[in-house]
Amino acid sequence: MGKLGKKARKFAKKNLQSVEKKNRKQKPFLKRKFAKRDGRRDAEDEEEEEKMIEQPLKKRCIEESPKDIVIDAVFDKDEGVVVLDCGDSDSDGYLAEDSAVVNGTQGKISETELKKQSRKLARLNKKKLVDETDSDTTKRKVLSGSALSSFSNLVDDEEQSVQALTSLLNWYRAACHYGHEPSGITSPDICYDIEDSETFANVMIFVLQKADHTFRSILGLSGSANKEKVLKLNNNNPKWDSVKPLIKSFFRSTIHLVKQAADLEITVFALAQLRVYVVFFAAFPDLLNKLIKLSVDLWVTGEETLSHQAFLILKDIAMVFNSESFDACFVNMYKAFLHDCDIPKANSEQRLPLLRDSLVELCSQDMQKSYTKASVSITQLAKLLKMALATKNKEAVEKIHSEHYTSCLDLWVSFIAANVQGNDLQSLLYTVIQVINGVATLFIGPRYLLLRVKCIRWLNHLSRASGIFIPIASLVLDMLEYKTTNDGEKQKKKLEAVSTVKLPKNWLKSQNFQEQCIFSVIELLANHFAQWSFHISFPELATISIMRLKKFNERSTMEGLKRVVKRFIEQVELNIEFVQMKRDEAAFSPNDQQAIETFLQLEKRSKTAPYTQYYQNIVDKGLGTKVKK
Repeated sequence: MGKLGKKARKFAKKNLQSVEKKNRKQKPFLKRKFAKRDGRRDAEDEEEEEKMIEQPLKKRCIEESPKDIVIDAVFDKDEGVVVLDCGDSDSDGYLAEDSAVVNGTQGKISETELKKQSRKLARLNKKKLVDETDSDTTKRKVLSGSALSSFSNLVDDEEQSVQALTSLLNWYRAACHYGHEPSGITSPDICYDIEDSETFANVMIFVLQKADHTFRSILGLSGSANKEKVLKLNNNNPKWDSVKPLIKSFFRSTIHLVKQAADLEITVFALAQLRVYVVFFAAFPDLLNKLIKLSVDLWVTGEETLSHQAFLILKDIAMVFNSESFDACFVNMYKAFLHDCDIPKANSEQRLPLLRDSLVELCSQDMQKSYTKASVSITQLAKLLKMALATKNKEAVEKIHSEHYTSCLDLWVSFIAANVQGNDLQSLLYTVIQVINGVATLFIGPRYLLLRVKCIRWLNHLSRASGIFIPIASLVLDMLEYKTTNDGEKQKKKLEAVSTVKLPKNWLKSQNFQEQCIFSVIELLANHFAQWSFHISFPELATISIMRLKKFNERSTMEGLKRVVKRFIEQVELNIEFVQMKRDEAAFSPNDQQAIETFLQLEKRSKTAPYTQYYQNIVDKGLGTKVKK
């Protein structure tokens, strides 16, 4: 085709380009129009259209804010809430003692036995074992020690008097509410009082210890009763109809006691006894919800013994009841744990690992559900880290080096390490490793020493638990390059007492910091090498690290630290020679994977190798324990 003339070019420029432009604009519209007319759409055209729509949207969208990534709000709003049984919400008052005789299990007892029990109770009243005084509005019943003994015998004997148990539960309620009678409840016609402190304590102990056996005996339940048996009793069972109000009264009184008791021993004892009755909470979903919330609160805030006892109840609830109860226990514990991490306390270093370990133990009961929740949570951690690495957003960076973020990461590291053997957690493992490396990369420099040490310890922990090699030497040896001086004096405060996020600048010139850098390097490398000290590739693994340490020792002026580093170098070199000698003696090929995996395993199990004993000495002396986990 020949070259266009001047007039032709002018016409094309004026008309053809505008037509082409118009066709391009109309093309998506025409496709949509004729697709609707034909009743179908071509798949390729649909994808093209979606791309054209998405691209301008990406340009207009606003970047996601770090506020939108909330670590402790990654679950559905309704998770952690047990559905309440609205039909079981009557007021928490005293039991009607007369109804226990007429409507209870006594309906199954002969009239002669019924009269016999009534005469026994009448004789108790006649002997004034229970003092009664009348006023204009209420009748006052005072429980004496001898009366308690008689009522206890009526409950303990073969007849197991429901009426006597009802009376004891009323006095038990009065004891549990002593000084804390809730407002809004109409005063009962009968006021229950207790004669002295000894009787007060005895009635509480008797009911807490004996009520479960009595309930089960009346209902004909064995010691191995499960929630299905309890729920089955709820179907038009006269025995259950009589005992249910008694069990409910006992639960309410005991929960109130646990909430209000000022004495730690009483609270722990009541909580331990309440744990025996967990299966009966199947019939009282509203009280089950209260028990979960109370136990979570005591678990996260209570003293160690109380916290442990509360956790045992939560663990039993998660095991006995359905998946909804597991969700309720886990979500409430998870959020309470992370919330507690944000509140600095004097004993946080000891308490937080205990809370973390118990939460990991709960998660390990249902791996399928826990895997899903861990995946959601770790995704949020990774998402926030990705934003911080890409944008260096100040708010995102502050979120990552907060106790909230690091405690959450610590939780999932412990969960994966505890369950990686025997469970398919490889996806979570690799994601967490990437997140940890990202955190260590984001925060460089000497002021973030403690955070870096924490990250490397996580990697060592995961490597030891999974058996997977995770390189940490470069992260460790970078700490040798921190520019520090020896001009500072010893700080009076310990290094762990300072924020684990960012050290003050004046600490960088202190001898504490100098020592901590070196001790941390030795501790972390020693841990790493201990795992692979019998591996056939140990000489190659350790050589570069030893070269870096030798260079550091040459330029160091702190004789005390040089001796520590020199001893470490000597021990590692001895192990290199030992492995090299055994490797030279090996008769198998480098391609024999099975032989490589069994290399030096007998020596490893004996635990008598020089480097193994050296590392154990480091652990015993706590060389690197100045930086807490």
